[in-house]
Parts: sequence; C-alpha cells; structure tokens
Amino acid sequence: MITSLNAQNLSVENKIKPAFKDYFGMPRASVFLHLNKSAFVEGEHLWFKSYLYNRLKNNLLKEPLNLYIGIYDSVGQPIKKELFISRNGLALGQVLIDSTFDKGTYYIKASTSWMRNFQEDDSFISQFDVVQGPTKIKGIEDEELDVQFLPEGGYLVSDVQGTVGVKVINSHGNGVKGARGIIRNNRGDSITAFITNNFGHAKFEILPQQEILYSATMDNFQGKKQKILLPKSKPKGIAMSIRRISSDRIMILLGTNSVTRAEMGSKPFSLLFHRDGLLKHMEVVFPSNKNYVSYVLDSESLHPGTNIITLIDSYGNPLLERLVFNRNSIKQGELKTSLGYVDRDSVSMHIDLERKSKGFLYLSASVLPAETKAYRHDYNILSTFLLTPYLSGSVENPKYYFSNVSEKTEKDLDLLLLTQGWSRYEWKNIFEIAPDKRNGFETGVDVLGQLNFELRKNEGIMLYPGEGSLPQMIKIKEGSKSFFLENYNLEKGTELRFTVVDANGRLSRPNLYVRVDNGTKSDVLHKLPNKRQMSTFDYQVNDHSGNFSFVLPDNTITLNEVTVESRQEDPVYVSPHFTPDKLVKVTEKTIGNFPRLLDLIRSSGFNVWEAPNTGYDRIRITSKRPLALSLTPPSPRLYVDDIPYSDFNILTDFSTSQLESYFIDRSGNGEPGAAGGVIRVYTKKGVDQDAAGLGRKYSDKEFFKHIVKNGFDQVKEFYVPKYASVSDDSFKNFGTIHWVPSLEIVDGRNGTFVFQHLDIKRMKIFIEGIGEDGTLYSTMEDVEISPD
Repeated sequence: MITSLNAQNLSVENKIKPAFKDYFGMPRASVFLHLNKSAFVEGEHLWFKSYLYNRLKNNLLKEPLNLYIGIYDSVGQPIKKELFISRNGLALGQVLIDSTFDKGTYYIKASTSWMRNFQEDDSFISQFDVVQGPTKIKGIEDEELDVQFLPEGGYLVSDVQGTVGVKVINSHGNGVKGARGIIRNNRGDSITAFITNNFGHAKFEILPQQEILYSATMDNFQGKKQKILLPKSKPKGIAMSIRRISSDRIMILLGTNSVTRAEMGSKPFSLLFHRDGLLKHMEVVFPSNKNYVSYVLDSESLHPGTNIITLIDSYGNPLLERLVFNRNSIKQGELKTSLGYVDRDSVSMHIDLERKSKGFLYLSASVLPAETKAYRHDYNILSTFLLTPYLSGSVENPKYYFSNVSEKTEKDLDLLLLTQGWSRYEWKNIFEIAPDKRNGFETGVDVLGQLNFELRKNEGIMLYPGEGSLPQMIKIKEGSKSFFLENYNLEKGTELRFTVVDANGRLSRPNLYVRVDNGTKSDVLHKLPNKRQMSTFDYQVNDHSGNFSFVLPDNTITLNEVTVESRQEDPVYVSPHFTPDKLVKVTEKTIGNFPRLLDLIRSSGFNVWEAPNTGYDRIRITSKRPLALSLTPPSPRLYVDDIPYSDFNILTDFSTSQLESYFIDRSGNGEPGAAGGVIRVYTKKGVDQDAAGLGRKYSDKEFFKHIVKNGFDQVKEFYVPKYASVSDDSFKNFGTIHWVPSLEIVDGRNGTFVFQHLDIKRMKIFIEGIGEDGTLYSTMEDVEISPD
C-alpha cells in the first residue's frame, strides 16, 4: 500500500491538490462510436451506436447532450456535419454514403460541446474507407526509418542506471517489427542491443557516463544502415525505473548520482499517482548517504486502469513522469453467443454472460460475413475509455492490449507506455489554465429571432414549433426587438410558424428574421490518426459495362397520384398536464344551461366581474380561495385553442355554442403558474376567424414560416441494402448482414436478437457495450449456422 514517510512535502497540499481541484473539477468524458463496418460502398449507411463515458466515475455520463458527428476527407477537411442527441450516455445514428463520397479514406469525428471546455480534445476520431471496385495497395518505397529514443521518466542521468524506450516507425506512422539496433559508445564499443516488437517498440538498459556520446546503428531493411545519436545524459538529476514484478505488483526505483545527492540533502520529494483528478501520493526521502530508493506497490495502491506517476520536488515542480496500467482493477466483462433457432429466413442469437450483474447492460452488435474485410477497427470500447485518453501520441492497434490478454500483452502494453513518455496533460496548463465552463450540457438547438417591426402593446409572438407540439408565447422584453429560445428539440425539415396575437386573439403575420443555431463549429482535423492501410482486395464487382454495381438503386415504382377526399378530424392539442379524456364535450344541454362561456366559468366555482365600459380589464375572473400570505385571490390561467391569454377580454360576448369541448379546474391541475385554476376551451371547426374565440384552422397568410436546416438528424431504423448478390466475393468482403444498435440485457439475463440470415452459413458478430455498473464488453464471435 502507499504510505507516507516522516518527511513531509507541503507542496502536495498547497499546490498540487488545489490545482487538481480547479483543473479536474468538471467531469471529463470520452465518447466511443461502435461503427457497424470500416469500409462502405455507395448506397450503404454507416450505422453507429455512441457510448458517452464519465472517466471519473467509470460509467455512462447520464446527462443528455448534443452529439456532433463530423465527416472529413483524407486530409482532414470537413465534408458534412450532423447532429444527434445522447440520452443516458447512449445515442444512435447513421450517415448515408451517397454519390458525394469518392473512393478513398475518410474520417468520422464524434464530440460534444461540453468537451470544448477543456484544453485536451477528447473527441472520438476513426477512419473509414469508401471502395469502388478492386483496390490495390502500393508497397512501401525505399525510405529512412524514424527512430526515437525515449529515456524512462524523461531523461538520462550520468552515472545512474537508466532505461531507454525505443520507437521505430515508417513513413505511415506504423511500427516496424523486428528492427534491430546496436548501442555503441563514441569509441565504437558495443554496449547493448535491442529488437522491436510488432509495434516497433523495444527498450534497453544503459549506465551513461558524462561527456560520452552514445549512438545506435540500425538496418533499414534496404541494405542501408542508419546511425542515430542517443539523448545526452544530464550531469545532475534523478532517474526513475518502474518494473512489473508480478501480475499485481510493481517496483519503483529512483536513483541519482553523488553530485545531485550532496545538493538535495534531506529535501522531500513526492510520487503522485493520478488520473482525471483522482490523486494518491507518497513522500520520498533518499536515505542518508544512499543514491537509490525503491518501493514495491500492489494493485490496490493504484487507480483502476491508466495511472500517471509523477515525481515532484518540494516546490511542487514535476521532475519525472511515467504511465503504468493497472489491469487488476478494471471492469472487463466476458460474454458468449450461441445459436437459438434457425428457420428458412431468420436466425436467433443468444448472448450469455460469464458473470451475472445487476442493472442494465447496453450492447450493440454488427453481423457480417465470415470472410469480411470491412471490419478493420483497431480500437474497441476498452481502449477508447481506459487507455488512449491519457496518451499524448497515437497508438497503433490499441484494442490488441485488451484482447486475449497474456504475459506478452502485458509486456507490450508496458513498452507502449514507456515509449509514450509523459501524459497528454501538460503541467503548465494544470497550474495556470483552469477550465472555464463556457459550454454546458446542451440538449437542443437555439432559435434566434429579430423583429423587423414594432410590436404594439398587448401584442405577443406565438410560436408553433412543428407538428404535434404545443404552441407557446415568446417572451420579449419591453423595448426589445429580438428573442432567444434555448434547447429546442427540432429535427431538420421542421416547419416553425410564428404569428402575432393581439389582445382579442386575432392573428397577423410578423416580419421576422429567424436563425437556428445547432452549436456546430467549423473545424479541420489537424492531427489525424495513423492511416490504417487497407488490404489488397481481389474481387469482381464490375458488370460488363465497367460500372460498379454492388448495391442496387432503389427502383421503387412511383404510382399515379390519386386523391381521396374525406373529412379529417383535426387533432386537439392539449396540455401535457392532462389527457384528452378529461375534456368535457359541449352538448345542447350545456348551451341551454350556460348560453355564455362566462356563465359556465361562474358555475364552475370562480368569481366573475363584467365591466364592459371600463378600460383594459373589462372582465375579471378570480378564484374564490385566496392564497396563503395573500389577501388577493389569484386569477386562473386561460387558454383558447391552446393559446394562452394574459387577460380575459376575449371572453366578452363569447357564446358557449362556439365551443366543442372544455377543461376547467379550480386547483390548477398542477400546471405551472396556475395556482388560481386553469380554464382551457376548444372551439368548433369552421368558426369565423375574426370572431372572439378563434377556430383552430388558420390561413397561411397569418404566419411567418421557417424551415429548420440545422436541426437534429432523424435516427433511422436499420435495413439491409439491396445488394446485387449475396453469394459473390464482393458481398463476402464488404456486405452487411445485420446491425443491432440497441440490445439491452437486464439483471444478467440472457439477451436475444433475431435477424434475416440471407442464407449465409458462416458469419462474424462484433459486440461492444457497457453495463450500468461500468463493466465494459468487447468481443468477436464466429457463428456457423450449419456446417458445410
């Protein structure tokens, strides 16, 4: 366990903790998109499921948020932007691969406005490819290798044993496997050697001496040799070396030379173990006359997942830094699939959990042919949430470190973290630039309006925000000619209608300028991930004319239009505080007993005063029960055809025969601002529009209309494209069998989904997901419907 020694480094309490509180006070979130494929053809959709993750709490970020999806070309220039909404940490969506996509490489980016509050960009970026016919990949030309030497912790110290990480990459940014190097001093003596793993990583030990230069001699696989100088060692300082001595324990060794040791005296240092604002620390004091100090820590001393280990001095200055991964504490779940029934057209699949868990488990599954070349994602939900958010550099095939974990996987992961150097969080920012909450949890689009006319007294602007939505009055400050409406859930293509309502309920068309802002920002991808090279695809997808014909167009026959006239009932828009069955139908008996609407209101238990020859308030209506702490009885809320009125003058000479139905409640029925009760009346169809009590049929000339272009994209239901064939190589390489974006399992029960198997006997199922408790799932299953 982490313990404190006698010496005390006050900078932890006085500098580090306050800085962490300011810099990591707002929760950091990561977003993961599970894409159904990585390669597409024209006519298909790119389908995705989004998972939004609170890295501090290690579970879904439940706050609703706008999810911005951007598509970029091969050099990072934006092509299109789309908007979806994340609720309870989950979102669904799709992007149509239409004729605007040429053959080539593209990138998809997912982000939220909340992420803009931070210096670090936590957006999700993934490559996908669009293919059009056979694709050939050129071989790598003769080139120099990029060789980097990265001392553990940050630098080498003269006369102190140190570890140096090696990173060898090619011009595409991918690691070079099997690269050999020999380390020599300036006299040409061989000191040590190394050979890189599958990702171009290696390490070696060295005891550098002052004033001696060291270099590495490398073969670059074309018969040429490269000579690269190692970083010079510092005459003074501390070196850090971290070793994994078992699956659940690490050893930290700190060493210095005699010159540095004499200067530092008994000044305390501290080791910080931190991530996302989580902080553990231990004091470090070198024993008297000793140049080395070591500690053995178990997994419980570390945070789950990635740990940033930083050595600071007594002033809180960071000296050394190294990343370590604690696998023993992460929540990685296991699941298996099994066949249910198989009939002529469809098949059912069961999902079995290795360990039962409480609460919901949210999964998504992509079903592709067994021979698919169209699922080449080199990441998964575990690498996206637990590893890459903390690394400053790119990672080749990060999902490798969470698949089939073995002793070799652990060694490769430690080499990756060694060669990554310091984390992506710059200490200068932590100390000096606290995040400013400029952006909140936006959950909609904003409507901005400018009035190009003078709004008279007793007039208001009414908004009808799309089909099936209740109208509302827009609050405009006196003397203002603009309005701003926040967080509206408006889809693209929605028709907004604005009208001016006067004191008598008459409507007139306003002269407006309206703009809808969805929060999308224009951007360019300046830092692209390493381009994933596509394999050589050898298949035939061309017809005799040479045209690409993999996905057939939708040849739906358009029938001649036939108009059938019938009487259509207009919908009654009612308050969300009551259901339509509470409406009272107006009958002949009602009209006979209460000829005027005011008579009906008076009989319902309200005080009604009429003063037709007075000024503005010609009619007053109040409750018969005054509110507590008030001597004045409150007035009820009045709505005529769902239009709210601030006074009751519209009820002058209002005949009950004009009504179709009504709802009157003295208690207010729980509606906001209706402590004095609520009166809702609905007029009959065909009522004269100029009469008191407007009918629900209005003419277009009374409305200003605006079509929303920057709203939410509609989430479509998955469908299988109309492929030219499901038996040829093109479908086996690139076709889609099924996509299941919303598969939910409750309390550890087995999950089941059913799909059309398209007569495909062998397939792969790629599953990603997260449990309500933060357990992460990622697996690939081979499925055989019937053996060949």
